[in-house]
Amino acid sequence: MLRALLLIAASAPLLACSASIRRGVSTTEAATAMQQITYSKADERDPAVSPDAKSIAYEVADSPGAMPHLEVTALKDVGAGKAGEARYSSKGATGMEPAWMPDGTGLVFVSNALGSPGLVQTSGTSLDASSFLARAGDPGFSASWPALSPDGKSMAMSLPRTRLYESGWQKTERFDSALGVSDLSGSGLTILGEGTDPAWSPHGERLAFVRNVGGHAHLFVAKADGSGARQITEGPDDDQQPAWSPDGRSLVFCSAHGGQERGWTQSNLFVVRADGSGLEQLTEGDRVACRPDWASDGFIYFHANATDRFHIWRLQPHPAPPPRQQAGGA
Repeated sequence: MLRALLLIAASAPLLACSASIRRGVSTTEAATAMQQITYSKADERDPAVSPDAKSIAYEVADSPGAMPHLEVTALKDVGAGKAGEARYSSKGATGMEPAWMPDGTGLVFVSNALGSPGLVQTSGTSLDASSFLARAGDPGFSASWPALSPDGKSMAMSLPRTRLYESGWQKTERFDSALGVSDLSGSGLTILGEGTDPAWSPHGERLAFVRNVGGHAHLFVAKADGSGARQITEGPDDDQQPAWSPDGRSLVFCSAHGGQERGWTQSNLFVVRADGSGLEQLTEGDRVACRPDWASDGFIYFHANATDRFHIWRLQPHPAPPPRQQAGGA
């Protein structure tokens, strides 16, 4: 019932198809301090904040339809209305779907920097020291949306349509999309079952992910080995792209519930406890707010097309959880 009320309140009918009268993105009473932090003339999407919350990686597409590259900038100047100094760019090679190594020393992302597209790990901030990951001995292997475990030993990922064979039993399982976990060399790949968009809990004991149920995408939480999966959202909308709170108690995600008109999909941010209770809507509007990352500074970073292009924004849920203590910090 709460979910239905939230969606009705956020889905006032449009008076016309013109994008000029669509409501922009704003916070509900459950969030505050919304702020735009990137301002270029490019499309900027898919933020990933470093573990110490000092840097942010995101995709940059210089023109509509262009393949994006990856940029990393400092967050120290966002209060002054700019994203900060550039620290790294993959310009000249595709860069998408960034994920930080837990110690902040590098990134894993999808790139063609080494030839054919695949998961690439940077060592520090140089493409010259990149290496392919998750190829599992198969040059045709493809994966997306990498997520590094907090101990840095495992990587979860989304896999395309997958078919598993169990020898001796002549049993076949087919998944339209599958969750995979491997070590950082890409060996020992294990399929956990159907799903996409994996996200490790802060202590690495659980995985959140998305699975299709009855024609709609919903959030699930399972143990790190994929067992004990529990559905935590439901309804007639598509819930996607979960990210854990720094304390591991809640998840932020985006829910698409506005349909499509002239190529756009309406979506807003929601937060829910890991047991499925306490659902709250964080943003409202007729545009797209999605791909959240709940950083250790307590802010939720996300992309939104509040203007004619996508930019990176941030907000604080209310009440804001305490920041996660960093190793070696005060």
